[in-house]
Amino acid sequence: MSFRSLLEHFYITTGIVFKDNRDVIERKVQAFYEEKGFKDYHDFFTDVKKDRTLYQELINLLTTSETYFYRELSQIQLFISYIQEKEGPIKILCAPCASGEEPFSLLIAMLEAHIDINKIEIYGIDINTNEIDKAIAGVYTHRRLYQLSDTLQSKYFTRLDNNHYKIIPKLQKHVHFKQMNIFDPFPQGFDNFDVIFSRNMLIYFDKQAQEMSERVFYEKLRNGGLLFLGHADHIHHVCNFRRVSEKGVTYYQK
Repeated sequence: MSFRSLLEHFYITTGIVFKDNRDVIERKVQAFYEEKGFKDYHDFFTDVKKDRTLYQELINLLTTSETYFYRELSQIQLFISYIQEKEGPIKILCAPCASGEEPFSLLIAMLEAHIDINKIEIYGIDINTNEIDKAIAGVYTHRRLYQLSDTLQSKYFTRLDNNHYKIIPKLQKHVHFKQMNIFDPFPQGFDNFDVIFSRNMLIYFDKQAQEMSERVFYEKLRNGGLLFLGHADHIHHVCNFRRVSEKGVTYYQK
C-alpha cells in the first residue's frame, strides 16, 4: 500500500481531495503513523481500514481548520437583514462548523441587531471530532476573537486567563453540535433549514463531491432558503438554485 492508496481511501470515505501541498500532507501522515508504531504504509493502511478510532484520529489530523469570530462579516450582515424580515422559528446549519466560531458569531450578530434568539436553532456539523469537542466546550484563544471589539468580548465571553475566553451559556444552548460528514445520513431534526452556511468546504472536494454536496444543501433547505458559500467555493447548478448578488455578497436561494 502507498500514500496514494491512503489518499484514495480518504477521498472515498470523506469526499476530500488534497490537490496541493501533498508533500506536506505525506510528511504529516508519516510522522503520525510512526508515532503510532507503524513502520510503513502497508501496515498502517491495513489498520486504518478496520480501526475506526485510528481512522478518526487521521481525519482529525488532516482536517484541522483555522478560523475566527466574525469571519466574512459582510455575509453575516446580509444574513442579519434576511433574518430580521422572517417570523417564527428559524433553523440554521453550519457545515462545517469547525470549533464553533461561525455559529456563535451568528448569534452574537443577531443579539447585537436586537433579534430574539429564542426563536433561533443552529445546527453545527464537522467531520473532525476534536473540533466538535472544542465547539461544545466553547473555549477560545484570544487570537480567535481579534475581529471582535473589546465590548463584544466582555459582553459574550468569560475571561478564563490571559489567553482563553469561554462563550457565555446563553449562546451555547442555541447550538447543537454533531460530528458527521456532510454525506452521512442526517439525524432527525437536521432538515428544513432557513439558512445554510458552508464556507470553504467545497474547495476540498472534486466536481463529483461538490455536486453531491449541492444536492444535500438543496434537499435540506426550505423553499426560499439561503445558501452562503466561501469566496473560493462554487456550485455546478445541478439543482435549481438562484444565484443572487446583493451589497457585494453572493448567495444562492432555493
